[in-house]
Amino acid sequence: MVSVSERNATEGQGKDQGDQKGDTSTHFLFTSKVFQLPGGYFALSKDNNDPVFNVHLGDVWGKIPFRTLRESFQIEDKSDDARLLTIVEKGLKFVKEIRPGDSIPRELLDGSASWRVDERHLTIARGRLTLQLVSWITGRESMITDRFQLEQIVEDPQTKQKAQEAFSKLAKQFGLPEDRKQEMVDKVDYLARELSYIEALRDRYSHVQKIMSKLNQARRTFKGEGQVVADVSRMQALAKTPIANFDDIFDQVDGQTAEVMAMLRTFDAQVAFIRRMRDELHTMLMVWDEMIDMWDGNDIDKEPETENRLKRTYQFLAKNFLISKVWQRGG
Repeated sequence: MVSVSERNATEGQGKDQGDQKGDTSTHFLFTSKVFQLPGGYFALSKDNNDPVFNVHLGDVWGKIPFRTLRESFQIEDKSDDARLLTIVEKGLKFVKEIRPGDSIPRELLDGSASWRVDERHLTIARGRLTLQLVSWITGRESMITDRFQLEQIVEDPQTKQKAQEAFSKLAKQFGLPEDRKQEMVDKVDYLARELSYIEALRDRYSHVQKIMSKLNQARRTFKGEGQVVADVSRMQALAKTPIANFDDIFDQVDGQTAEVMAMLRTFDAQVAFIRRMRDELHTMLMVWDEMIDMWDGNDIDKEPETENRLKRTYQFLAKNFLISKVWQRGG
C-alpha cells in the first residue's frame, strides 16, 4: 500500500493531454498552448506560497504566476482554462504538483481522499470502533490506545462475538429487523474507512513529534554551546503553536467520534466532519514533509551534519510559523 506521504492524485501523470481519458470536469485538460509545453507543472512558489506554472526555459525553470498566465496568454475569465486554473489553486492544498492532463484531486470531486492508506491503518480504525461497540454492549468502558493491542482485539473471537451482538442491538435501536443487521455492519465499516485516514495522518504526525524529541535531545547534546542551545530554544518556541494545532484537531476528532451510536445517528454530518479534519491535517502535514524526510533515520550527535539539519529546521520554522508580536512595556 502507498503511504500517506505519497500522493495519488495524478492519474496518467506525464502523458500527453491527448492521451488522457475524461473531460474538463474530471481532468485538467487545458486548451492554451502554454500548458502543452513539455514538463510543465503547477506548484506553490517556495517564496510566497502563491500558485505558479513551472516551465523549462533552456537551462532554467521559469515560474509564471497565474495572473501573468491569464494576461499574457489571453485566458478569458469565463473560459474552461480559467476555471481549471481556479481548481488547480484549490487542488494544490492536497497535492504538491499538478500537471496538465492529471485527474482533479478527488477531494474536490466527491470529498474522498486522493491518497491511500496502509491496511494497518484501516485495522486500527476498525479496532477503535470495535472496542466502542464492545464497551457499549457490555457496559464496561475500555480505553486502549496501543495500536498493537487494538489489532489483537479485532482478531479476538470473544470480541468478534460481542461485536455481532452489538450490531444486532444497533439494528434494533434503529428500527431494523435482524435480517438487516448487515446495514449497520456496512455503516460502521464505512466509518472505519473514513477514520483510517485519520489514523494514517496520526502516524505521519508521530514523525513531527519525533523531530520535537530530537530538539529536546539537541539541548542536552549541545549543552555548553550557548548559540546552538539558544537557537534550539527558539525553534521549540516557534513549533509550539503548530504542534498545539495538531493536537487540538486530533483531540477534536477523537472526542467527536468517541461514541458509535452518536456517529450513526448523524452519519452524513460525521462523515463530513471527519473528511474536513482529514483535509486540514493533510494540508498541515504536507508543510512538514521536507523536515520529516530530512530527519528520518538521523540521530542527534555533535557532528556538522546535525548542526546543518538544526539550521535548516530553524529556517523552516521561522519561514512557516514566525509570528510577529508587539511588545509593550507595562506602566
